[in-house]
Amino acid sequence: AQVRNIKRLLIHQRYSNITQSNDIALLELGQPVQCNAYVQLACVPDATLRVSELTTCYISGWGATTARSAGSAHVLQEAKVCLIDVNVCNSSRWYSGAIHMHNVCAGYLQGGIDTCQGDSGGPLVCKDNSADYFWLVGVTSWGRGCARARQPGVYTS
Repeated sequence: AQVRNIKRLLIHQRYSNITQSNDIALLELGQPVQCNAYVQLACVPDATLRVSELTTCYISGWGATTARSAGSAHVLQEAKVCLIDVNVCNSSRWYSGAIHMHNVCAGYLQGGIDTCQGDSGGPLVCKDNSADYFWLVGVTSWGRGCARARQPGVYTS
């Protein structure tokens, strides 16, 4: 394990704990992490990346493995997910307008695979379509329950 102290914490100026808008922060670590088989870098995209065109995406976290689970996972969990069009995610039978323009939805129409309590702040990464690296396209923010149909995970992008 690599343990690091937080040197500085920057919370988004417009974060709202009521609507979960701008649910993101930056951490400056006291010293760099060492990349190895278990610790890898992900690229932070600029505005030119067409995130909606990425097809191979993954979530990971130490959170609960079921909605009613009291504890966290003992082993890091990982799952493949699909990006879901924001207009679909915001529709009346899904999240009914609660999705902000800086959010990404990921999961499956039928549910079954999702982030859950304890996964907040974890990565949503997608493999580049033409190269061997990953883009960090979202940070786990919120959802209604876990792994429900038409209620995928919501990520800050």
